[in-house]
This record gives sequence, C-alpha cells and structure tokens, in this order.
Amino acid sequence: MDRNAFHPYLIALVLLGAALALVAAFSGDPQGDVALFFSTGAQVAPIFVIALLAFLALDRPRLRPVVAALTVLFVLSLALISWFFSLAPWLSLMDVEEPPLDLVVALASSLLLCLGAAGVSLLGFSGRVRIRLARYLPIDPENFVHTVALVIVAALALLPLVPLMVLGYPPLLDLIGNPAFALGPLTPAEAAKSDAYGLFWTVIGAFIAVGLFVKRSFTGALQRLGVVRPPLRSIAFAFAAGLVLVLLFSLVDHVIGAIWGYFGWYVTDEGYMRALFGSYLTPLAAVVAAIVAGVGEELAIRGVLQPRFGILPSVLVFASLHAYQYAWDGVLSVFLAGLVFALLRERTNTSVCAITHATYDLVLFALLMAGIGWV
Repeated sequence: MDRNAFHPYLIALVLLGAALALVAAFSGDPQGDVALFFSTGAQVAPIFVIALLAFLALDRPRLRPVVAALTVLFVLSLALISWFFSLAPWLSLMDVEEPPLDLVVALASSLLLCLGAAGVSLLGFSGRVRIRLARYLPIDPENFVHTVALVIVAALALLPLVPLMVLGYPPLLDLIGNPAFALGPLTPAEAAKSDAYGLFWTVIGAFIAVGLFVKRSFTGALQRLGVVRPPLRSIAFAFAAGLVLVLLFSLVDHVIGAIWGYFGWYVTDEGYMRALFGSYLTPLAAVVAAIVAGVGEELAIRGVLQPRFGILPSVLVFASLHAYQYAWDGVLSVFLAGLVFALLRERTNTSVCAITHATYDLVLFALLMAGIGWV
C-alpha cells in the first residue's frame, strides 16, 4: 500500500477521538457511559497519536520536530506519573511545614531516578545509540518511526519500575484505600464496562501503531500483528497451554515466594491481591477481564512490539507495566510468564497467545472466586 494513499478522513477521526479522550480524562470524574468511554481511551491515546503522526512524518519531514516534541512530552509525563506513585505513602504529608526525613529522601531519590530513566529513554534520539542497538534489535536506525518507538519503549520499560525501587512494594498498596484518590474498588459492572472500553481503544491503538491507514492496509496490519483465524486444533492447544501455565506458575510463584521470604523481602500479600482484583470476582467481570488482558496485552506486546524489538525488550515492557500493582516477586513472575508468551508467539501467532493468556487469567479468577486462593 502506497503511504500517500492513506484515508485522510479516517486519520482525522482518529485524532478527534484521541482529543476527546484526553479532554474527558482531564475533566474530572467521568459521568455517564460516553464520558467513561473517552476517559478510558486517554490511557493509550497519546501513544497511538504519536505513532500515527510518526508514520505521517515519514513523507513530511517538517512534521518530525512536532512528533519528537510530543514524544519528549510523553516521556516526561510518564516520569511525573512514576514520581507521583513513588510518593504514595507521604502524599498526605506534602503540605506540612517540616516534612519528615523519609519524605525528603523519597522526593530526592525518586526525582533523580525518574529523570535518569527519562534521560536514558531519550537517548533513543541519538543516531549513534540507535546504530549500536541495531546490532541487537531488528530496527532501522535511520527510520523515524523506529526512532520514536525506541524512545517510547525504553520509557515504558524503565519508568514504571521507579516506584518499586523507591518503596520496595507496590504503590497501589497505599493508594487503593485512600479516599482522596479515585483508585478505590469498582463495582463488577463498572469494572467490566471500563475493561471493555479499554479493550476497544487498545485494539484501535495497536492497528494504528503498525501503520494502518498510512503504511499498511487492514490485511497488512493483521499480518504485521500476527492476528489470524486459528483452526480448532490451535484453539484447543491454546486452551490446554493456558491450563498448563496455571499449574506451572503455581509452582513458580511458590518458589519465588519462598526465596523472597528467606531473604526477608516484601512478598505480594494475598489480601492485597484480593482487594486489588475484588471487582473482578464475578463470572461476567472475570470473563471480560480475562478477554481484555488476553487480547489487549498480547496484541500490544506480542503483536506490536515483539516483531520490531525482539523478545527481551517486549517482555521487559510487559513486566514493567505491571510494576505499579505488583511487588518485585510479582513483577518477576510476570516477566517469566511474558517469556513463555513470547516463545509461544515465535512458534505460533498472536491469536494463539491471546487465547492462552485469556485462559490463564480466567482460571486464576475462577480459583479466587472458588476460595482456593491466589495462585
């Protein structure tokens, strides 16, 4: 498909949708389904807008400084979010005249770590850095889209880990019960609705991130993402693989927990996990959450990132994006699960990975609902 033969009206519609999502997100608590729909999209809108503009900039060099500026703004915004999460235990003390020493240390250390991670991410704009990385990653150091993607991927892999480095435990542990922040538990219906909206935006974002409307046709985008119609044999394999992974990671998680306990490190608490996922412990919410995680995460990580950046960077992003809610033991478990999904993607396709992932998550939720415990 010729890059010049894009559909301008569809591109305008995407940009309008992203703008509405960002406006809804910054307008306060969403009221009504329409507001919730657009505010949910704000989580991914910046990335797919930058991706769309980066593809357009391939033939429009004057657009490149704008895209670069938006990319820098995205990285700095992500750094600010991580800095906020790093200060979770002390947010109620921010206005005191004489802040405690722990708060001062956390302010300084988290700021330095956020700025350092952001600085490392922005090194992707350096041609020398990209040339060296191209020896190990399947990227074109001269391709502007690859340049922008490299910066964003580095930021997503590094910055969410900062709160864990500062606190040693998931920042949501302090925020989830804080009435001053809208991070409390949702009702099962609200959780299912929010997840369904999130999946819609993630799917749209994934297709745009691989150049739909600009570089690739719809069929070409499906091929790039590794999305196929799997035969019944592959579907059965995916279901079986999901069940096997539940058993495998039941053992893996217990081993990790034993190691963490031996050294006295913080272990993700089962009570916290129940509070975190309590909104999903109904059949409908569990099914929706499993499908959203399976399709959304696999499409974004194994579909968009892995073919371009390889296994290790994509798995690092996959694990890092769970760092706001899990402690280091949970992040390690997610990293190992990501490796399994990445290898499965190498041998099959994204569709099989999505079914396997959804099955894995659904079984975990079913076990929790049955009172068996967090596996």
